[in-house]
Amino acid sequence: MKTSAFLAVICMAFLAVLVAGCTSPPPEGPVLPVPSTITTTPVASSTCGFTNCHGLDVACGPNPPQICPLYYQIGDKCRQYALCSDAGGTCRLVTTRQFDTCKSCVEKCGGADQAELFLCEEKC
Repeated sequence: MKTSAFLAVICMAFLAVLVAGCTSPPPEGPVLPVPSTITTTPVASSTCGFTNCHGLDVACGPNPPQICPLYYQIGDKCRQYALCSDAGGTCRLVTTRQFDTCKSCVEKCGGADQAELFLCEEKC
């Protein structure tokens, strides 16, 4: 008897929490982008890749980082338009027109407020 009453109380508490979360009003203000999980897979030494993990200052070289920090930095969106190439035995950065356009747009985003920067970058 005590066990079934205890389970009933637990179930009612769980349902109350569930309903309260489902009926809560949405948060006020701008919704910031979800931090991106950016990691690299373990690589053999002397592999051509990005030498840094985040931002607009993209560079290529041997021995890229094996693991990158799990946060998002302004400019990370543009990195999808760049790659490293080891064609001809030289590791070099290859950018596309989309990268140049994105980078130019992000560099024009100003302001000290991080939310403003993210909202501006999102439009690039």
